[in-house]
Amino acid sequence: MKYTFLMALYAMCSVGVQAQNPFITHKFIADPSAHVFNDRVYVYASHDEDDAEYYDMVDWACFSSSDLATWVDHGAVLSLSELSWADKWAWAPDAAQRNGLYYLYYPVERNKIGVAVSDRPEGPFEDPLDQPIIDGLVEPFAGKEAIDPAVFIDDDGQAYLYFGCREPRVTKLKDNMIERDGELMEVVILDQMGRRQVWHEKPKEAKNVQANYGGDGVYGEGPWVFERNGIYYFTYANGWSIDATMVYAISDNPLGPFVYQGKVMEPVSSNTSHGSIIEYKGQWYVFYHTKDISGKNYRRSVAVDQLFFDEKGQIKTVAPTRTGVSAVRN
Repeated sequence: MKYTFLMALYAMCSVGVQAQNPFITHKFIADPSAHVFNDRVYVYASHDEDDAEYYDMVDWACFSSSDLATWVDHGAVLSLSELSWADKWAWAPDAAQRNGLYYLYYPVERNKIGVAVSDRPEGPFEDPLDQPIIDGLVEPFAGKEAIDPAVFIDDDGQAYLYFGCREPRVTKLKDNMIERDGELMEVVILDQMGRRQVWHEKPKEAKNVQANYGGDGVYGEGPWVFERNGIYYFTYANGWSIDATMVYAISDNPLGPFVYQGKVMEPVSSNTSHGSIIEYKGQWYVFYHTKDISGKNYRRSVAVDQLFFDEKGQIKTVAPTRTGVSAVRN
């Protein structure tokens, strides 16, 4: 009876936007992590406050759709108030499905990543560990900012957890999805000549363009991994400069090394660029966020565009759809 009531309540929160961008307009959300669970698209996201002046988010949001046009708002699937070991900065999450359960991976306090579990994709989620699965305060190799978790499960059933800001990291997960299996590893990105792409801070007086941070291939944040035709695609934001955007590298191994290929999309309006890519009903889509509605970098909105590949598997760079225009053609 309780579950039926909740589902009826969720249905009342449906957002009919007819596939226009941004596709959620009644609240500010960002960092969309899209997945197909049970033939339905679920988008997990961070939640910007209506009056935000910084990234002081306190909970994680979830939306779902069967047609990418009408979306159900499932509300907050997990909140900082439910955690005993963290109290600020509920940033970009990700989710995974396994063993009949759903797992939400979430970063907090700019240096820790937790995991929560539910028997439904829309939650609510509960933290079974009551502690982080990644803790940058006690693990120096986790990098300066252990944020932006992203989970990929390969065809053999091995799960990988990617994360990091400026310093990309990956670790294997055990079958239970709440324990690590082995050491933290660096994600190596190379250019077409085999040279490592490494982030560096620009000189203070230098222009705020990507070339002064190491070039387009360097890693900034927001990792995402998917597989297509035997190729592993590692997508990420290459920074926060005026020309930064989502880019990608490829490998024949989910652990890399990955070779930089180019841009997933042209720069968006916000100073952060964080997204995800899925295939749904035979079509590929890229989810991302902008500041098109608010004009504020701390009050972002999520959008989706179709994604296309050429005959060699290269991503055709997406031009973000402008506000109010249909981006999805089913």
